[in-house]
Amino acid sequence: MATGLVVFDCDGVLVDSERLNVRTWGRMTTDLGLRLTPAEIIDTFVGKAYADNRLTLAALKGSPLDPDWERRFRTEFRASHDELEIVAGAREAVEGCLAAGYDICVASGSLRRALEYKLEATGLADLLPEELRFSSQEVERGKPAPDVFLHAASAMGYAPHRCVVVEDSLAGIEAGRAAGMHVIGYESDMTPHAWFADADLVLTDMARVPAAVTGLLAG
Repeated sequence: MATGLVVFDCDGVLVDSERLNVRTWGRMTTDLGLRLTPAEIIDTFVGKAYADNRLTLAALKGSPLDPDWERRFRTEFRASHDELEIVAGAREAVEGCLAAGYDICVASGSLRRALEYKLEATGLADLLPEELRFSSQEVERGKPAPDVFLHAASAMGYAPHRCVVVEDSLAGIEAGRAAGMHVIGYESDMTPHAWFADADLVLTDMARVPAAVTGLLAG
């Protein structure tokens, strides 16, 4: 019998999409006449639901987004993911958690269709079938609200204190904390170190996640 649930974020944790997304956000903001640095783009958009990011973008622009413009850039987001790769050690992390007897799922700020594409494109769909996928599209509020994590835990039959979230963004860390779950921060070259101040521990190697989960749940 499984002794805990490991809740993986998708972008930046399982799939190396954030650098592609930041590139596209850069083109989007420039096209709207905004001048944001890569660091500002990361702070503003990374780790948050697309529905929330589009509201932020409209606020920065000072007017509603043109639907045709938005459709064009959503197409560009999808096209950029043709370059998508798995995060190093991510498959080992998922397989290791399963081998250790933990249940797993993915809870993402991505739209459901985008989440499914990313898992298929990186060969993770076999380990994370449809019933183990949860999107912010299914809840009222995206991260940093805890809704998608609490939804995933409820659907999987776990109390929050028996769950470990693996996240790479500030919004995700805050969401995991607000959900009352243990939080592992995955730090990459895309993530400011200060984001992980409230994580239980920080890893730079995804393959170390199973051992870290065991340590947190044992404690």
